[in-house]
Amino acid sequence: MAGLSRTFYLFSGIHSFLLGLLPIFIPVILWDKGLSISAISYFIALTAVGFIIALSFWDRLRALSNWTVIIALSFLFEALLVMLLLWDSQWLLLSVGALLNGAAGCFYWSTQRILFQSITQANNSGDTFGNFQILVVFALKAGILIGSYLLDAEFLKTLLFISLAISLGGYWLLNRSLKNVRELLNSTQPKAFTLTDIVQFKDSYRSKLIFLTDGLFLFLESYFWMLSLYLLTQENIMQLGVLVVCLSLLLALIFFVIKKRIDYMNAQRIFIISIFGYAFSWFLRGELTTQEGPIILYSGMLLIAFLSSFFRLAFNKRFYDLASRDNPVRYILCKSYYSQFMLVGFFSLIALLSSMGADPLRQLQILYDLALPLVFVYLLYGVHKEPVKTPA
Repeated sequence: MAGLSRTFYLFSGIHSFLLGLLPIFIPVILWDKGLSISAISYFIALTAVGFIIALSFWDRLRALSNWTVIIALSFLFEALLVMLLLWDSQWLLLSVGALLNGAAGCFYWSTQRILFQSITQANNSGDTFGNFQILVVFALKAGILIGSYLLDAEFLKTLLFISLAISLGGYWLLNRSLKNVRELLNSTQPKAFTLTDIVQFKDSYRSKLIFLTDGLFLFLESYFWMLSLYLLTQENIMQLGVLVVCLSLLLALIFFVIKKRIDYMNAQRIFIISIFGYAFSWFLRGELTTQEGPIILYSGMLLIAFLSSFFRLAFNKRFYDLASRDNPVRYILCKSYYSQFMLVGFFSLIALLSSMGADPLRQLQILYDLALPLVFVYLLYGVHKEPVKTPA
């Protein structure tokens, strides 16, 4: 188990650093290339299509326990995506780039979730996820600092070289690490799942409804909120990078205190508090403007970051606790499939609606206001639903 934990943290740390170098800035890069909110929404919808296609292949490789190929493809897709992001071609980025973004996300997140599930139990899922978040803070933010500086200085070849070198080194390290845990990891893998297996999934915890909802918020946070931060910092990418790093370091200190306590607190109470805090974070997102003073603006950003991260800590604890009860691999794959299918519809609709607006920051704020009521759907997650009794 210790070897499997090392593999998980090594995989997460290396990929987090690579994400920070460039892919985290995808919405900013798309914006700087002249793409509108509508075009970015289409990019996200096509990213979801790429994720779904890649997930089918990833699941078959997982069932065959071909972890060497899975690890190699996780780095290859990310490297190809970086090359396209640095290439000055809008149509390639909006087509092949979006599909590659989905494939890279699939091979990263799916592998990470399986590794995470393999090292957690109900009494340590919160602590383990807290450790993971702290690791991500330092690895991702180191990548962000380097990536934002190189992007701002237009040292694109250096950025590409670092990304490729870390990818090759990461693949070599993970391949060595996998040799010690391959049997342990292989012993827990069921056969590949069919589309029928996914469609017929249901449980008494309303998981399917949550899966359909959660993808929207994840992408609103990682794409549109990142773009909002960029616009609120006067489109200065270096300032954006420093801001994200400072916010994350403060959060790391907070989570270092919280993470060991959450597994022993009243889980339902913590989850409900985190949901209402998360809803308030979306209210704040809809209110912050460039007209605010710096103290109010940056205090609001810090509060949003804390409330969002606290919710993710509570949500992921519940997700992995429920996943561990029955066929966790199927549960994890169902979340990905349902979230991504809904993303195609959600962001295609957002693309149509946002094409009618003018001020981009105001468009984003309207989206946050519209999304806010959906946060309360999370209140249904994990609440046991009694099966419907048929009359005798």
